Parts: sequence; structure tokens; C-alpha cells
Amino acid sequence: MSLRDEAEMLAQKLIEYRRFVHMHPEPGFEEFETSKYIQERLKELGLSPKVVAKTGVVAEIVGERGDSKTILLRADIDALPVTEANDVPYKSRNEGFSHACGHDGHVAALLGAAELLLKHKSEFKGKVLLVFQPAEEGPGGAKPMIEEGVIGSPDAPEIDAALALHVTAELEKGLIGITDGLLTASADEFYVTIKGKGGHGSAPHNAVDPIFIAGNVIVGIQGFLTRTVDPVDHVVFTWGKVVGGERQNVISETCRLEGTLRTHSREVRQKLHQTIPEFIKQVAKTYGGDAVVELVTGYDVGINDKRVNDSVRKAVSKLYSPNNIIDTGAIMGAEDFFEFSLGGKIPVAMFWLFAGNKEKGFIHGNHSNHFDFDEEALPMGAAILAEAAIDFLNSDD
Repeated sequence: MSLRDEAEMLAQKLIEYRRFVHMHPEPGFEEFETSKYIQERLKELGLSPKVVAKTGVVAEIVGERGDSKTILLRADIDALPVTEANDVPYKSRNEGFSHACGHDGHVAALLGAAELLLKHKSEFKGKVLLVFQPAEEGPGGAKPMIEEGVIGSPDAPEIDAALALHVTAELEKGLIGITDGLLTASADEFYVTIKGKGGHGSAPHNAVDPIFIAGNVIVGIQGFLTRTVDPVDHVVFTWGKVVGGERQNVISETCRLEGTLRTHSREVRQKLHQTIPEFIKQVAKTYGGDAVVELVTGYDVGINDKRVNDSVRKAVSKLYSPNNIIDTGAIMGAEDFFEFSLGGKIPVAMFWLFAGNKEKGFIHGNHSNHFDFDEEALPMGAAILAEAAIDFLNSDD
């Protein structure tokens, strides 16, 4: 019986895992119920899970064919502050939160992979480190786990590779997206306070209008980027929040802007960290105001390693068909999974597990309050994770 067949036999169990996690979504570093559930399932498999970084969970599976390499398999476990709009039996029970990015599916797939690997531990050498990571949606759980010694410290296991999957319903179930090299963008946050001078709406000449200045900043930043960044370098700046004013006829003292900068180039990113604040402050001064700009550095650019991807390709081709594989290219989304590369020292890769189904209505993108996916894809995710890990560990290179 192949890993594919064994994974299909776990289908109902994986759906049960996914639905429990889906019904109990929790924000970053508050995934206490989710963490407890994962620990219980791992203990049922005979593993000895440990809690790291408040709610993260790690466990180790040792192959029986001798010492070799170690591969890290990761699933993120946190939810988003998004109210679920789906009317399903497994709907979120935590008001204001939902698994709108598929992390519930990631947990289920990795638990399934763990069971498959345990059944086949006599067939591979080396170790598999299971990592259930908190706070991917923010503020980031990978770094805290690393800082607490999961990897990268003298007492931690030496990792030779890291692998993860990401569920999405953007394409039909059965397809696997594998892209070598650049996959995800960096993601930084800008918090801007425009300072003006309050006054009456009928006499703007006696005031300094921070909302008017903010409007110029919002519009101007787009032109600034297109005229200072090479068009072939991918850059996106989005203002996601604007707060200003208290009454329709009052010019306020301040206006608050919050935005995100994303790019595929580390060099461009570094340059914009300096030039964007300068631009915002200059616009504010032009109209008699001032600006305080706070930059919060977020996730780095995500680079997929071809060697790790090749193990995924072999797994898909062996268990399913090479025709299931597509190259989706890079996206402007960001992922802190790539922190496990320790700045490029460890080869890492993430592949897409497509789980859309138009007939069932699974067509919405990640982070939508209507997001859901075809659970029939879960065994495929579990099987590929397990088979790719075995291939990597047993390979000589």
C-alpha cells in the first residue's frame, strides 16, 4: 500500500482534526486550545511533544535506518481577526476570529504526515522535526521559536532542510504549486502620524489640515514609488488604515495612517526604508505640517530551495502524477516560515496545496471572510509532506 493509499485511509481523521481547529480559531500566541489539541494528538501517536514560544509545539520522529540528515516540517496554527461568513457545521465558535488562511488545514496535514512517517520509520534514516508554529499572521512566531532553541543553537538539532505547505482555494483540488527561487515578498509596516494645527472648517487658512496632508501622502506615495523604483522591481505599498478628525466642521490636530510595504528585492527594500519616511515628511512640511514615521520591519523575502523542491516534485510524481505540478511563480504575500532558513543558511521550501472546488463553492481567496477549501485535499498534503521528507532524508546529496 502506497503512502497515497494510507493517507486516503486517514481522510476522515484529517477532516476531524481540521474541523476542530477551524471551530476554535485563536490569534497569535494565544492558541492555547489549539496547542493543547495538537499535543494530545501527538501523544496519541506515541510522540513526546514540547511547548515552545508560549503556544508552539515541537516533536521528533527518528528513522530506524541510522543517522543521517534532519528535515523540519512546519505548520502554522494561528487564526485571523476575521469574522467568518460561511454557514457550515464547523463554523468558527470564537466571535471575530476565523481560519481564513487555511492554517487549520496545515495542522491537519502535518498531523497526518506525522502518522504516516511513524508507520514508515523503518524505511528512512535521519530525523523529522515537527514544528507547529504560532503567530504567523503576526507578530511572527518563527523567530521566537528559533530564539528559544528549536533550531540554530548549540543544544538544538542541526537542521538540513525545512519544508511547509500552504493551502489555497485559488485553483482546483489536485494541483500542487512548486516554484524554485523567489516565492514570497518582504512585508514591513509603516505607522504615520501627520501633525497639523487645529481650527474651524470655515477658515482653513488659519489652520494646518493634517487630513488634507494625509490625502496627498496617500496619493503621492504611489507616484513616488513608480518614479524612484525600477519598474522591473516588484513593489507594493498599501495604506490599510486611515484615522483622522472628530467632526465634519473641525480641522483636527492629527491624522493617523497605517500601511504595508512589500517587495521582492532586499536592496530595494533597504533603500525604501530610508526614502519613504523622507518623502512623507517632505510632503507634510510642504503644507506646513510635520510627520512622525514609525517603521516596523517584518518578514524577509522568501526564497525556495530547488533541492528541497525536487523532493516535493518526486513525491508528487511518485504518488500522483507529474501532471499535477504547476509553477505558479512568486507572489507579493509574505511568510515567516522562511525565518527557519536562518538567513539563507538552511535550504527551505514551501509548496501550494490547491484545494479549490467550484462546484462546492470553494472559490474564495485566503483572508476572505468566505474562505474555505475542499477537505478532500488534506490526504494529498499529508502524503506529499511525508514522502518528500523520506526522499530528502534517504538521498545522498
